[in-house]
Amino acid sequence: MKLALEKIVIDESLYPRNGVSSFNVKRLINAIETGAKLPPIIIENKTNRCVDGRHRYEAFKSKGLKTIEVVEKVYKNEADLYADAVRLNVVHGEPLDLYCIRTAMIRLSSYGYSKEEISEVVRLPIDQITKAERRVAHNEKGEPLALKGGLNHLAGQTLDKHQQEINRRYSGPKALFHLRLIVGLLANNMHPTTVAFADEMDALCKLWHEVKAKEMN
Repeated sequence: MKLALEKIVIDESLYPRNGVSSFNVKRLINAIETGAKLPPIIIENKTNRCVDGRHRYEAFKSKGLKTIEVVEKVYKNEADLYADAVRLNVVHGEPLDLYCIRTAMIRLSSYGYSKEEISEVVRLPIDQITKAERRVAHNEKGEPLALKGGLNHLAGQTLDKHQQEINRRYSGPKALFHLRLIVGLLANNMHPTTVAFADEMDALCKLWHEVKAKEMN
């Protein structure tokens, strides 16, 4: 069916990736300009929330399209809606990294999904689901937090403010070292041109702006 692009609702809480890849959006824009027909965006029927097709949405918006093809889907609850968003993003496009998968696993578990059900959604065997569960820390409220690869030494721990400060001091020199490497690569036009690198850089820039905004407040 056809739907006005402006009626599609972008709900960031449904998006299982770290952020939108400008590289992917540009690639889709190029495809549109050369006559390619992109798959329809999948939306939830009641709210018009985008379930799958965020990069396509951004490409269509950039091209100034007013009406696009969509597929409506009906979900019995919010849990199944989120699960389908993860499932659809896992099976096509840039693969979800392990951090995104762990984050999805935590949320699906909070919805009451079993390991077997989570395995089907994220397309990982049960034994890998079990391993991923070990790479989780907890905040002061006891809420689980997915860890990036470099923070796996914190798995299973509950981090109070004092522990957070200790880990900040411990990881600071390493972080500065890696940032200087990245700056050097960018300054000399030697940075990777992969989709994964672009995604991580977009996520880093977005997160850094959010951190600075919080500190200013």
